[in-house]
Amino acid sequence: MGLLFDLFTFATGLLGAVLLLRAWLWTLAISPRDPLVAVLWKLSDWLVNPVAYVVKPRGNWEWSCLLAALLVALVQVLVSREAIGFPATPLGFAVAPFALVLRWAINLLIWGLILYVIAGFLGARHYGYRAMISTLVDPFLRPVRRILPRIAGWDFSPGLLFVLLCIVLRLLTPASMGLLML
Repeated sequence: MGLLFDLFTFATGLLGAVLLLRAWLWTLAISPRDPLVAVLWKLSDWLVNPVAYVVKPRGNWEWSCLLAALLVALVQVLVSREAIGFPATPLGFAVAPFALVLRWAINLLIWGLILYVIAGFLGARHYGYRAMISTLVDPFLRPVRRILPRIAGWDFSPGLLFVLLCIVLRLLTPASMGLLML
């Protein structure tokens, strides 16, 4: 039961990350012809298209992707309740799917920051990948750069944001499992 539950949790987390990344690419208005967008659409159209009949993508947010991510999180919370008994309280059950989606988003941003730093070290040879990763994470780095400017030519904003996100993730993880201490 443990390995099967872990595989299920991994699969739902991966699907949730795909859905959130797809919604973020929509928000950034990345071209549908971009290879990353094409792959994410192929991976998630089976779930987003039925949801899009109910909630249309409008404005800057692809609401159908966000709702699909919330549905995936709700399924994971329901399975977790049956498999391990959490969340045990109604409040924990109500908060857990939203906290889980936020946890997936933070994990996605953490991995984006790691790739951003690695791409920065690789240099100009892989400029296309570096430009895409930079486009994805720069909106989160800009506020940090206002607080922490470059020091001797070094940009420490990804490191500071990484540490802050890890702290938030540490605080958010119990809520995403429905463990609320009131």
